[in-house]
Amino acid sequence: MTKHKINWRTFDDEGAINRQWNLPATPAFYIIDHAGTIRHKWVGKPGEKSVDAAVEKLVQEAEKAAAPK
Repeated sequence: MTKHKINWRTFDDEGAINRQWNLPATPAFYIIDHAGTIRHKWVGKPGEKSVDAAVEKLVQEAEKAAAPK
């Protein structure tokens, strides 16, 4: 993780984690929002643009939710 500067949780597992998350294949990518809800799931490589767009949208939603009213 340090070598590739990965700052998110990542797992490479063919056992308990795959069963718990019901992964149909590897790789599978999930994006979980600020409330802990799975908002996006990809089986296979989704592509950098898809992930960036999904994360950006969820960051904006989280910022709005945290803003004082």
